[in-house]
Amino acid sequence: MYRRDLIKFSGLVLGGAVSGSVSKALLAAAPIHSGLVSTIFNADQQTSVSALSEMIIPTTDTPGAIQAGVPDFIATIVSEWYNLDERKAFFQGLNDLDQYCSAVDGSTFSVAGDSLRLEALRKQEQLAKEFHINENTRAAEQPPFFDQIKELVVVGYYSSEVGAKQEWRYLPMPGQYDGDFDFSRVGRQWTS
Repeated sequence: MYRRDLIKFSGLVLGGAVSGSVSKALLAAAPIHSGLVSTIFNADQQTSVSALSEMIIPTTDTPGAIQAGVPDFIATIVSEWYNLDERKAFFQGLNDLDQYCSAVDGSTFSVAGDSLRLEALRKQEQLAKEFHINENTRAAEQPPFFDQIKELVVVGYYSSEVGAKQEWRYLPMPGQYDGDFDFSRVGRQWTS
């Protein structure tokens, strides 16, 4: 590993808390393999992962999740870092989205319209909320698919160059330095 990569990933990991396999991958400075999406996901799943990524972080005045390479990031984590149970839960979540869309209009999530996709994702969000309310299921089961996909998209986006340089703003020291400040204007000086 190159020193620059180690510093970059160390700063990312120390700067924010992430959970499970995603944090293990970041600690190991997992490379993102372009084109990996097509090897772990079939065509429908690949389309679904891309659509979900863009739904969670859409293109606005800054690039969205697809432009940041989030689908490749997700493929890397699912294929190389998720354990068998996490991988099963992820693929079951994609399947649940397809089943929801199929029950409504006979389509799969990958070809459904935007409104149906949003409805299906909201259903997954509701299931995640119910999961977190029930303490017994939290200890016994994998986190819900909605939690998985949301975490993967957010971590993938903000650990990308696009997310780090175009979405976030870097301010090394907030405020300004005034070496000749008149403390009589503010009274006592605060300590931290």
